[in-house]
Amino acid sequence: MKLSLDWINDFTPIKDLSLEDVLKKIAASICEVDGVEDYFSHLEKVVLVKIESLEKHPQADKLQVAQVSDGKNKIQIVSGAPNLKVGDLVPLAIPGAELGDKKILESELRGVKSSGMLCSEKELGLSEEDAGVMVLDDPEAKLGQNLREYFGFRDTILDIDNKSITHRPDLWSHFGFARELAAQLNLPIKFNPFETNWDFSKDIVSPKVKETEYAHSYYSSSIEGIQIKASNKTVRSRLKKCGVRVINNVVDVSNYLLLEAGQPTHFFDSDKLSAQGGIELEVDYAKKDESFLLLDETSPKLDPEILIIRNSKKGVAIAGVMGGADTAVDSNSKKVILESAVFPREFVRKSIRKTGIRSESSVRYEKGLEATTTLPIIKRALNLLKENGCPDLKASLPAGYIHTADKKVEIEVSLAFLNKKLGTEIDQSTSDKILKQLSFSTEWKGDTVKVLVPKYRQNYDITIPEDIVEEIGRTLGYASIPVRPLASDVKPPARNFSRELEKHLKRAFSQILGYNEVFNYSYASSKDNSFEEEVKDSIKILNAMPDEQAYLRTSLYPSLLKNIRLNGDRFEKLKIFEFGRTYKKAEEPFNESKWFVWAVSFGRKSNEKDLNVLESDFLDIRTGVEKVLRHLNLREFEWRVDEKSYFHPKASLSLFVSGKKVGELGYAHPAALDTADIKKRVILGRFEFASLLEVWTEDRNKNYFTAPSHFPQTEIDLSLVMDLNESSSKFSDLAVLEKFPEMQDVKVTVVFTGGNLPENKKSVSYRFKLLSQDKNLTQERIKEITDRLIQIANSSGYPLR
Repeated sequence: MKLSLDWINDFTPIKDLSLEDVLKKIAASICEVDGVEDYFSHLEKVVLVKIESLEKHPQADKLQVAQVSDGKNKIQIVSGAPNLKVGDLVPLAIPGAELGDKKILESELRGVKSSGMLCSEKELGLSEEDAGVMVLDDPEAKLGQNLREYFGFRDTILDIDNKSITHRPDLWSHFGFARELAAQLNLPIKFNPFETNWDFSKDIVSPKVKETEYAHSYYSSSIEGIQIKASNKTVRSRLKKCGVRVINNVVDVSNYLLLEAGQPTHFFDSDKLSAQGGIELEVDYAKKDESFLLLDETSPKLDPEILIIRNSKKGVAIAGVMGGADTAVDSNSKKVILESAVFPREFVRKSIRKTGIRSESSVRYEKGLEATTTLPIIKRALNLLKENGCPDLKASLPAGYIHTADKKVEIEVSLAFLNKKLGTEIDQSTSDKILKQLSFSTEWKGDTVKVLVPKYRQNYDITIPEDIVEEIGRTLGYASIPVRPLASDVKPPARNFSRELEKHLKRAFSQILGYNEVFNYSYASSKDNSFEEEVKDSIKILNAMPDEQAYLRTSLYPSLLKNIRLNGDRFEKLKIFEFGRTYKKAEEPFNESKWFVWAVSFGRKSNEKDLNVLESDFLDIRTGVEKVLRHLNLREFEWRVDEKSYFHPKASLSLFVSGKKVGELGYAHPAALDTADIKKRVILGRFEFASLLEVWTEDRNKNYFTAPSHFPQTEIDLSLVMDLNESSSKFSDLAVLEKFPEMQDVKVTVVFTGGNLPENKKSVSYRFKLLSQDKNLTQERIKEITDRLIQIANSSGYPLR
């Protein structure tokens, strides 16, 4: 944003101070300044002269020798401009002037002395016009007048970093910035544009305005006696200095008000509105694919979430963003309707995002403007119009409404709170002086003050006690706050078991098992949220998002499947995990859950027929999970068959630790893979973090140590025949249930198919490790255990091979 110090001086006597002091205070207490420009300083050595005579150059056909006068001196100039005429008033760059990379010097052209250069608009940097010397036809222009002074360009322009004032909508104008600067520098306010007076005419009919809930405030006034012409020099120069295009005296006033007071306004052609069926304005939502021509000559299809201004049910403007071309003021306009309104910032932000249009008005609306300025700004607009070429105008009483006139924000702050936050020892008198200086009203009770926030800062800006602390701190100057050593008790932090378990899991999966961590957004589509089950309590995001990100997620599995799909062509083997949250509509703390979820792809195609390979992959992942549990000192775990809709019915397990369900593991269901467009088998699993944390907190220090036995270990190998699709764990689970005191471990060593086995059968070899703590295992005891294992196998339908 560009600010003119000359313009700011209209409101507070800033010229009485040095530029260095002003910039230092702005940087220390208000915002960042990206640049300072001595505006058009090269025009200081350009003066207005009158051409008194012209002669052909004796040595060059295309050159002329002009005798010009600045009112005091006669000057000889050699020029090649084709449009020179005796009597014209033109700009002359005198020796010493610098125009771009050209320095003007006393010189001789073909033997004729020339004491300067007559300039075109392009050479002066005023426009791209380069057809000849610039000619001024203005009765106010005076001979010898400095061109920079004539244009009103003798000014310093500040380039403000917009990001540093994005939370301060009151600073997005010259008056707003002057008001803040005056408070920080303890200067008076000379002129307040919101305090302008105007006598409205009762003879002019006010426009009809239909009240709706879509605007904080909306007023309009009918204005007659409009004369469309060029703006006066002050308005033109100030708009140009701030980078705004000059159009005509009516539109320029609207832009001038925006830069002066920060309140957007808009002028409609009254006759064009009447031609639509009468003047009846309202703020309303657009209809789907509704469209009308805008001032930028585009006709975007509008969304039902975009606010528009309607006249007699027809769209005439996008509220807070841009007006329509069909009702715009033009050179034939005689009567206009002035609109002054404040729209909710969230509505304007939606309109900006959906249309892609960012105007000077919308940039201010999206910050959150104060609604009580809409009526005063109409009075200021009428005064400016009168000064800017419409001396005979008359205006109707404004018609409209305001919903937030009685809003006020009060905050209580104690001196103890203030000094603790700032590290200062300021007293009541100092803090009260600063607050009043910043236009806050105060009411003290002891060392506690109730602060009434000024209206122009109560919307989103000053809302909590910390905001009051910041106001006092920045006004004091943070650099003035003394640096003191930290004085506090050094206490060991309380153990955070949740964070410890999270770190243990991440370290175990990444360093021990070789997984990679992924991070996904917490957004999901409605389809994603139906992955596990139909969820009716999904949380829809109010701020409109794309359909694939319209909800907060209820499962982490869809995100991991997308990661697998995106990376499946790049890597043969993928092992990933994510620690994240899911959300649902419920009372706290049940509205949010933490999960540790993993997904693995070994590159096996979805039509893989070798069940031995698939089972081996599954056992590999299960063994890894068990290794992590042992790493956490959780030894009492158990896997149980538990079918889930999103798992393959033949490969779906639930994990129990110390009798509590903490997780699950399984092959993703083929239907889920088809939905995710994945052509390979994927193993999914997860820990329910809260349940695992509860078990780990209780069992992490359990002692499972057993003294090593002095006696040798014995192994029993059994090979059993079972159905091809049957889980190998069934028999081992049955063996464990027998609780042989000597049995230390059981695992599958070989799975064999083919040979002399039927096609629907497989051979599974189990190895049982036996060890006694107090004596050698005798052959009789080994045979007794072996016979019992065979008996269990036969009774379960698993014959020996």
